Amino acid sequence: CVSGLGANLSEAWENALAGVTGIGPHVVTVSEDIETTTLAAAVKEDPTQRLSSRFGRKSIMAVDRFSNFGAAATAEALEDAGIELGSAQLQRASIVYGACSGGVHSIESAYARMLIDRAGPHPLTIPRFMTSAPTSHLSILFGVQGLCLTIATACASSAHAIAEGMHLIRAGRAETVIVGGTDASLTYASLQSWKALQAVSQTACRPFSLGRDGTVIGEGAATLVLESENSAHRRGARVHCLLVGAGATSDASHMTQPNAESAARAVMEAYADAGLDVGEPALISAHGTGTVLNDHCETKVLHSIYSDGLFNHRVIATKSGHGHMLGASGAMEFILGIKALNTATAPPILSFVEGDPNCQLPLVLKPEPISYRTLVSNSFAFGGLNSVLIAQRV
Repeated sequence: CVSGLGANLSEAWENALAGVTGIGPHVVTVSEDIETTTLAAAVKEDPTQRLSSRFGRKSIMAVDRFSNFGAAATAEALEDAGIELGSAQLQRASIVYGACSGGVHSIESAYARMLIDRAGPHPLTIPRFMTSAPTSHLSILFGVQGLCLTIATACASSAHAIAEGMHLIRAGRAETVIVGGTDASLTYASLQSWKALQAVSQTACRPFSLGRDGTVIGEGAATLVLESENSAHRRGARVHCLLVGAGATSDASHMTQPNAESAARAVMEAYADAGLDVGEPALISAHGTGTVLNDHCETKVLHSIYSDGLFNHRVIATKSGHGHMLGASGAMEFILGIKALNTATAPPILSFVEGDPNCQLPLVLKPEPISYRTLVSNSFAFGGLNSVLIAQRV
């Protein structure tokens, strides 16, 4: 992964456990007269130079920022998986990758060139801002020639991508699938639009805390390599976890107001798919945006699912550290949840002030030893698009 928390998974995990947030003041300048400073979780180390050294400057500079975030995360994931560039396994692989906003840097650059500089847009503007551009970029850089799909379901995009990658493997249509998501929306118009929606905080992202006043937008990408058990065992791959279930529902009710009953159905679908009982203690990675409405709704979801047994589980909410990475959030949270299972340590919710009577949950507020074998990861997106993933420690 690449995020405000770190340039890779190791850095992100170290900072998450240490309580070091990736959120801070971020300045966006369009021209001498147009500038804004806002709270955001910006990527500190741009991976463009590293990628250019490996793949050539021409390939890397031809795409938008969000495509290169995806490339950096995928390069790390493939190295971790021990899958070499040019291998037959990689050529036969598939890609299912999520994105939410598309190449907004390229879109806003085009408008600035036309309206401020009185010049024409860059000739590659269209292929740069396409929502599917990261998927094509990954296919080209890594030589993936199987089915390549882009999922765009707002902030559930990468969670849905992981689930659909799993379904491809189950159906026998692929043995290896690169999954995840990316977004880079820290631009002037995008940030001003989030402010207009009255959904962002200017203090901190504090999920489930009293006094929370909104989310904080982040950027970056997160990638996983899914592989059939037979293939992984055949080549002696290092397996981090088993992806055992997924559930998905649509609220069919409102663009921005979540529906607890529909979200709860997604959780139950995931449990049914995994063949697990809700009574088994689990680590729950909450969607946890830090908005009053969403956190309250998710609290209702968890109480309805687990009832009196809820406090046998533990709840984490990592957006408090890496911000709301939009199309990358589901994958980022899933990866950190897997890391928590495998290190037997749950990362704390950052910037928490005090408990909200409307959000009574078994929250992890400091690094905490855990012994759970099961992770439940929730993604409840704008438009009522819900995706829930369940993984188990090997």
